[in-house]
Amino acid sequence: MCPYEGLPYAELRAGHDRIYFGRWRKMDAGPTEIVRAYHRIGKHLSAIGRVLEGMDLPAARRDHLKAVEVYRMGDPREDSQEALRFMDHALSYAHRVIDDLLHEKGLPPHAPMDFAGWYDAVEVPFREEW
Repeated sequence: MCPYEGLPYAELRAGHDRIYFGRWRKMDAGPTEIVRAYHRIGKHLSAIGRVLEGMDLPAARRDHLKAVEVYRMGDPREDSQEALRFMDHALSYAHRVIDDLLHEKGLPPHAPMDFAGWYDAVEVPFREEW
C-alpha cells in the first residue's frame, strides 16, 4: 500500500521516497546498489516528464531539465568521483518538480520525512525454508 494513496501525485511522491530512502545512500552501499539507484532515478525522471507533458508550468519544466542534466553527469558506471553527488542533486531537483506540481494545486510541499518510517523498514534476511 502506498502511504500517499488518495493524494495528488501519489506515484511520484512514493517513487521519490523509495529512491531517497534507498540503500544507495548508506555508507556501506556497494556499486550494484548505486547503479540500481541511478537507473531508478532515470525512470523516476521519465515518469515526471510524462506528468509534465502538456502542462504549462515553466518552473517545473526548468527543474525537470536541471534534474535530467545533472542525472546524465552522474552515471556511476563511468567511475566519476562525483556520481553520488550528481545523483543526489538530480533527486533534489525531482523533489522540486513535485513541489512545483503540488504548489500549482495549492497544496503544501512534499515532505518525505513524514513517511520515513514507511520506507526505512528493517530488512529480513532471506532464508531457504521461506
